[in-house]
Amino acid sequence: MTDRRQDDPQRIGPGYSFRARLTAGVIAGSVVPLAGFGLVLVGAEIARRGTLDSTLGGIIVFALAVAVILAVLFAYFLAGNLARPLRAIAQAVERVSGGDLSARVEVAGEDELAQLVESHNRLASDLARRNAELGRILVAIGETSPRDGLDRLISRATANARTAFAMIDSAIHLGDPEWVMVEEVVPGESRPVRAVLALPDERVGVLVGHLPATRRWDAADQDLLELYASEVAVAIRNAELFEQVQQQTRRLEALDAAKDDFLRGISHNLQTPLTSIRAYAEQLEGERPDDRLLIITEQSERLSRMVRQLLAASRLEASTLRPRLEVVALAPRVRKAWEALGSSGVPFELDDQAPGWLAVADPDQLDQVLWAILDNAVKYGRGTPITATIRPDVDAGRLALTIADGGPGVAPEDRDRLFERFGRGSADQHPEGTGIGLYVSRELCRAMGGSLELAATPGGGGAAFTIELPAESPAASEA
Repeated sequence: MTDRRQDDPQRIGPGYSFRARLTAGVIAGSVVPLAGFGLVLVGAEIARRGTLDSTLGGIIVFALAVAVILAVLFAYFLAGNLARPLRAIAQAVERVSGGDLSARVEVAGEDELAQLVESHNRLASDLARRNAELGRILVAIGETSPRDGLDRLISRATANARTAFAMIDSAIHLGDPEWVMVEEVVPGESRPVRAVLALPDERVGVLVGHLPATRRWDAADQDLLELYASEVAVAIRNAELFEQVQQQTRRLEALDAAKDDFLRGISHNLQTPLTSIRAYAEQLEGERPDDRLLIITEQSERLSRMVRQLLAASRLEASTLRPRLEVVALAPRVRKAWEALGSSGVPFELDDQAPGWLAVADPDQLDQVLWAILDNAVKYGRGTPITATIRPDVDAGRLALTIADGGPGVAPEDRDRLFERFGRGSADQHPEGTGIGLYVSRELCRAMGGSLELAATPGGGGAAFTIELPAESPAASEA
């Protein structure tokens, strides 16, 4: 024997429509008694005379035919009258299912049909109320923000619970829900309700409140309250995480500010002794030439440039670096920067395809950019020839300087972070660098109205950096 499933529809009556069964019942109720009475008359007539009078038989058949016709007409009008409120109920149900929760039906009396109408009206009212509650819940959830802070969030969530569920009072208690006593429902008094603020891995608290004694509260209402409580729990967790992130951000900002202060201080404090070392080394070399003094001079100059990079980085972060723009010849600047680098063992070629063009830049900042890019090419080019090509962009009025080496190039995973502050390549084999040369160079180029980009290299070999700067054409310079 199979068990009936709870979600199977319950079948009411035989497999005929209500109108057909009503018509058949009215006809049967009208014709059967008359037919029985006719049979009694026929039997009595046959018993008395021994035969049936044809006149009496015709009268009986005529009476049965009239009774059937009248019964059918009566059943039709009766079925229509009884089906009219049922059609009204069906239309109201369709409207409710379509979203019109204001659909109501009125039927006089207290019979089963009136009870059906009352059930429909009550269901529509409950749906309208829960729909309004759900709307208020969605509005309340949309108003929550982790930036409000935990205390303000709890206060707002408590007030929204009272409004959404028409509570007399409500409160949110954080911690183990078991710590909050469960109140019993006492007939005639305000009804206590509660919902646990639950997350998938933790219960963060409980929402409790009281409803008016006349307020209906069933499983669907409890489901809505628990849904709201779960959203409040998520909002509380988000607020806690946001506060942790804010605290970590403030600590990082403080550490970053302290680091910038340190860099500014150390940069200023290193410049003076480095200048003295370089000056005395140059003086001694002039009095008594010595290769060691030349190395001291070159390395002190190199360290001085690194210090200037650190100082420029801190000034860029503080937005205090302002370029003093002048018109300068780019090719001599490139040649001078290469000579100052002191890498005579590396082949270098300068191809100036823009004779007469002048770049608009800050000379000191331009020298710093050129030294950083050339030094980068020497370090990562691994002794391969370095080429510097200057090309004009006549339409844009700009000069483009591309410095390329024949080294291994830049790995694809390093291209995006190459210009980041303190960014270094994943395969970096030169740990003596500061990791800010390209960052400072790009920002200096931008401050001068130009740009610095990692250019594509033919065949994928080596690295090429292109510096673009505003420029004046030979015709503009002569004018």
